[in-house]
Amino acid sequence: MKIDNLDLKKHFFSELNERQKRHFAALEAKHLGHGGIKTVSEAFGISVVTIREGIEELETKHELPPNRVRREGGGRKKNGNPS
Repeated sequence: MKIDNLDLKKHFFSELNERQKRHFAALEAKHLGHGGIKTVSEAFGISVVTIREGIEELETKHELPPNRVRREGGGRKKNGNPS
């Protein structure tokens, strides 16, 4: 399976924030069809789990507040605090 304009897409991908990367990878994988998730994962160096999360976000039209990349409470916890 081949991704058209891969070099151009990799350059574009490198400029995106993590949410945009998830969505771009998800769209590209959906466009490729069967086997697309694995192909995009290998081409862009992104986890298949991350691509699946992107697909789910796009399909459920999950909205985040403006200027947010992650849901509230997402990401690593500071100083090892679990809250």
